[in-house]
Amino acid sequence: MQPQDRSLPIYEVADKVVAELGNVGRLVLSAPTGSGKTTQVPQILLDAGCAGDGQILVLQPRRLATRLVALRVAQELGTQLGQIVGYQTRHESRQGPDTKILFLTEGLFLRRLLSNPQLSGIGAVVIDEFHERTIAADLSLGLCRHLQATGRPDLLLVVMSATLDTEALSQWLDCAALHAQGRSFPVDIDYAPGRPEAPVWVRAEHALRRWLQTGKSGHILVFMPGSFEIRRCLEAFASTAKQSEGGFDVFPLYGGLPPDQQDLAVAPGERRKVIVSTNVAETSITIDDIGCVIDSGLARVARYDPTRGVNALLIQNISLASAQQRAGRAGRTARGTCLRLWPESEAHARPPHDAPEIERVDLAEAMLLLAAFGIDPSQQASFRWLDPPPVERFDRARELLRQLGALDAEDVLTPIGQEMVDIPAHPRLARMLSLAHERGVGERGCVWAALVAERDICQRPLASRYRTIPDSGWPSDLAARAAAWDQARRSRFDSRRCDTLGLNAGACREVNRTVDQFRRWMKNLAPPSDPQNNSSDGHDEDQILARCLLAAFLDHVALRRSPDTRLCEMDGRRRVTLDRDSVVGDSQTLIAVQLREVEASRAEGGGVHTIASLATAIESGWIAEEAQAVVSSSSQLVWDVEEKAVFEIQGQRFGALLLDEHRRRAANSVQAAQLIVDRLLNGQLRFDRWDDAVDAWLARARCVAEWFPERSLSTYDEDDLAIIIAETVGEASRWGAVRQAPILDHLRHALSWEDQQFVEEMAPERIRLPTGHGMRIVYTPGQPPRGRAKIQDLYDVSETPRVAGGRIRLLLEILAPNFRPAQVTDDLPGFWKRTYPELKKELKRRYPKHEWR
Repeated sequence: MQPQDRSLPIYEVADKVVAELGNVGRLVLSAPTGSGKTTQVPQILLDAGCAGDGQILVLQPRRLATRLVALRVAQELGTQLGQIVGYQTRHESRQGPDTKILFLTEGLFLRRLLSNPQLSGIGAVVIDEFHERTIAADLSLGLCRHLQATGRPDLLLVVMSATLDTEALSQWLDCAALHAQGRSFPVDIDYAPGRPEAPVWVRAEHALRRWLQTGKSGHILVFMPGSFEIRRCLEAFASTAKQSEGGFDVFPLYGGLPPDQQDLAVAPGERRKVIVSTNVAETSITIDDIGCVIDSGLARVARYDPTRGVNALLIQNISLASAQQRAGRAGRTARGTCLRLWPESEAHARPPHDAPEIERVDLAEAMLLLAAFGIDPSQQASFRWLDPPPVERFDRARELLRQLGALDAEDVLTPIGQEMVDIPAHPRLARMLSLAHERGVGERGCVWAALVAERDICQRPLASRYRTIPDSGWPSDLAARAAAWDQARRSRFDSRRCDTLGLNAGACREVNRTVDQFRRWMKNLAPPSDPQNNSSDGHDEDQILARCLLAAFLDHVALRRSPDTRLCEMDGRRRVTLDRDSVVGDSQTLIAVQLREVEASRAEGGGVHTIASLATAIESGWIAEEAQAVVSSSSQLVWDVEEKAVFEIQGQRFGALLLDEHRRRAANSVQAAQLIVDRLLNGQLRFDRWDDAVDAWLARARCVAEWFPERSLSTYDEDDLAIIIAETVGEASRWGAVRQAPILDHLRHALSWEDQQFVEEMAPERIRLPTGHGMRIVYTPGQPPRGRAKIQDLYDVSETPRVAGGRIRLLLEILAPNFRPAQVTDDLPGFWKRTYPELKKELKRRYPKHEWR
């Protein structure tokens, strides 16, 4: 059977492709969009007999592209889909005994490799669109290369991409890199960012109007990050279509659409079309006669968020390579235009290429899969990664798999892990499904797992009757969605009925396909030996499923301390806000399967908040039963400000979360007393009898210690005070028991009797003057002691008074009759000789009734 279109540029290197595969068995092929690589290379291999009697598997990163490319190749070969050319995705399969070229998703290829480790009956594997660097593509590449080096040296491997660093990849594979030219026309790039604050669909509508005003022909391809933005574009474009001359049809294009709607978007037609697509239309899919591309510059990308511990689909700016790919869609058949909805100044700030998915996402599924092959993915000697992830990423994945029971302490796959490998789902959901089957709630568990695995079926809050859990129901957003989904299923997912329920019909159909897939897997399992569910009560089933969910999402436990708030705390001291549409009511302990970041309004304080949704209530006691190894008993002493006493909080601790706390007044102990001591030291508490006399004693003792370092007296520093106060408090747990303590006595007794007397002698509180008056001395460490006296009281004092056995002179404040300082000096003889004569004249004139000598 001959390939159909030999005019495509890929045929310029067709002979080299066949020759290189014959020589080495591996090949890297780079060819731009429009070259025909995706549709023609499988046909070239088939026509040349490269795969012998074996099948040619062509791996695609997306389900939509898998089906549409297979359909295109079948049409070119003039055969029905499912005969020579077939395809297989998670929910669909069209293949037969005569199928020679099979297009399939990367994930399904890995599943096929598990069941057929030697790829018996397979002659060639073609990994297309490798530049997208999904983790499944990286695994497929590494496993195929491993297989070539061990049991299948005859297996052919072709890695293809439109934009790729072929040199690095060809060196890694130790093979040649070929490049085919594209067939394209110039594309004029223009920037139409619009108002930055406007939603992206509004800016896209303005760009569409601008293009239509040019009067140029051709279809328009609009790139949006996801189905939500696509639906908003459809609404915005509807009025534009009515107002434009001749009108146009608007079609969505994304993976969740039914196949017939996908076909409408790509089918040829005379009437102008506006196709609003995700990045699925960047490569692989052929859409003819595109005259203009409107590019939002955005895409939803799977990324691991370490602050939340989950993979999340986050909107981010696309790379320059992706922007170039999108623009190229306008130059397939004639000169075209690309309107970019971002400022030109941002163009060079974008990364040149998208980061490989393996650098962005959770590695648990990849690690589990490789463990099934007996490979330790963290060891380069065991498995060669094209770009090895950091070791700490493997450590995080290993910790999760051990928590789920999939790996033992030696990282060997356990029987639980082996069962999880066979389940076509993320390890968390695989564990949940395994437990659900084991506990007799497998049928309903498949629905819950599918609701978690697929995009949310809710396009707005559920109909009111599904947002109120009846007395017999278990508080769970998944249970509520399952009930609403069941109603949609009964209507065969009628769009109007789904809309009434607040559901997205397409998402409901996806869930239905996944439910069927999970149930087909469960049919292969032996009946549960000891099912926990022996009734048909939905409440009982949901309660059992809640426990299964807990085992799968132990690190998603959230505690709400008060039923009056939606604020919750998770392990690691993460704070999240429960979704306002959640049905879990006032449940204190819950599992939040989904965590997403949103911009908070000004009224909510602004910034980014983490919203916890798809929540299910659990009982805190279950945690110890499902995760005995990570739950520990705890006892904590806390200070009660109102009671002014120490209380003990006892409970079980799950990570940083305290479960089922019990509070009681603490018994007297050194540990309890330390909380009182800490508050005395930081000033929150103060002994009732801590007065000026206490401060004066401390100052005197510290000064004497400073003046006589050879005696090694206590300086009453922080450490000394901490010891003295701790001895004063003893083992008291109530402030009332110690607040009247004679603290001065305790402070004095920190010195021996001899040292106390020494302080009294060297730093007296007062010095008696000749007039009989006592002059009070003020001591401050690091400064000279100070005394205050009237001039008349000092007439018979000829020398400056001293303390510390004569070592330290006082700094005297000599007071006038009005008790204001007339002079401050530590040289009293000099004062009498030089200053007093003139001062006397002035003071005698002002105060003639006082004695003046």
